[in-house]
This record gives sequence, C-alpha cells and structure tokens, in this order.
Amino acid sequence: MDENKTILPVVPVLTEYHEFKKNITSVIIKLNKITELTEENKKEVKTVIAEMNKTKERISRYRIDETNKFLEYINPYIEQCKELEKLCTDGMAQIKTKVTELEESERKQKVETVHKLFDFCLESCPYRNLLKFEMFFEQSMGNKSASLTVIETQLKEWIEVRTSDFNFIKKNADDAEAIIAIYLQNGLKLTAAIETHQERYKSEAEIQAMIAVEQEPTQVLASKPSFEKKLDITVKIKQLPQSKVKALQAFLDGLGVEFEVEIA
Repeated sequence: MDENKTILPVVPVLTEYHEFKKNITSVIIKLNKITELTEENKKEVKTVIAEMNKTKERISRYRIDETNKFLEYINPYIEQCKELEKLCTDGMAQIKTKVTELEESERKQKVETVHKLFDFCLESCPYRNLLKFEMFFEQSMGNKSASLTVIETQLKEWIEVRTSDFNFIKKNADDAEAIIAIYLQNGLKLTAAIETHQERYKSEAEIQAMIAVEQEPTQVLASKPSFEKKLDITVKIKQLPQSKVKALQAFLDGLGVEFEVEIA
C-alpha cells in the first residue's frame, strides 16, 4: 500500500547548488567592492564578467537539458492525470445539469411564493397601485436559504416606509403627483425626489421667463419712447401655492419689473 502512494518520481536536485551559490556570491561581492574603475583593473573586471556570463549560460543549458529529460519521464503521468480529470468532468456533467435544473425550479417557486406574499401584504396599503414587486424584490430572496419569515418582516417595514413617504409628499408638496412620479422612477428616495423636483421646476421656471421676454413683439419695443416711463401697478393675489412663488419672481425679474411682496 505504501508503494502505491508514490505516483511521481523523485525530483532531482542540483547537488552542487550550495557550492555554486557560494562561489557566485563571492565573485559578485568582490566586483561590487570596486569603487573606482581604472585602466589597470578594467581588463581583470571584464574577464570576470565574461566568466560569469559563461557560468550563467552553462547553468541555463543544464537546466533546460535536465528539465527535458525529466519531462520525458513524467509526461505519461501528466497524460494519465488529464485523462482522469476529464473522466470526472464528463462523468458528472449530466447529474450536475439535473442539480442545476432542480435548483432553478426551486428558485422559481421561491420567487413566486415571495410574489404572493407581496401581493397579500400590499392589499391593505392605500398606495398599492403605485408599488410594484420589482421595487421590493432582491435576487437573494430567491435563494433556498432565505427565510420567508425574515422576508415578510422586511416587506412590512418596506411598505410602512413607502406609505409614510407618500403621506408626507401629499401633505407637504404643492405638486405631489410630480414628486411621486420622480420618487417611483429614482429608487424610492424621498429626499432625492424632492430635490430633483425643485431643481427641475426651477430650471423650467427660468426657461419660461426667458421665453416670455423673447416673445415680446419687436414692433412694440420699437414704438416705445426713448425715455423711461415708470408705472406703479398693484397686483393682489388671493392665494398662490408656495411652489409657484419662485416661478412668478423669475418671470417678473426677466421682464425687469420691480416688485414688492406684501404679506397680509
């Protein structure tokens, strides 16, 4: 039994290795101790360098020759090992395919179960028409190891947060529908949705103000007298949504109108 454990031959070693290493190291140290190269020592140094190059070549040649001899001896073992490896791979291919198919089927059933759980928990949510399964589901939930109890807890917390966000938007925003649309499109992030809406609305208001100025008839501008005439106009707005205030200010600024806001 012990003899069968020795599959590969013993790797040969370079018996002169330590002696060669000692001699080569000694020569290198002597060469590197030379601080100044002169005409007198240059010839000797070049001779040593040439001998070192020849030594390196002999070692390289020996390495290549001995490696080839060893490979000729070991190649049959290599080919036999490759054959056995292929036999393992090919022999398990069919059963591994069946395992994969079974796991995919189990995963599909798990995803369907989580989907039904989602629909059930969402029934009492007033915003169920806005929330989709894909917004909640993560790939890891389809794993066999994923606990349905844990998923159910995560789902209930997720619905509570979404409901709280929707209630906040409807209660505090003038243009709730627009913010909700951004909220649903951009990863259900409340703060980001509000900021995006504010930036988008501000840009649209500035563009509208510029268009309004550019669309003023040129003939009216031409007929205006050369002197500046000041008109005092009082406008009372009974109710103006907070989100529209910046748009009105941008529009009046674009026209060059000076105005004061009087809060009743």
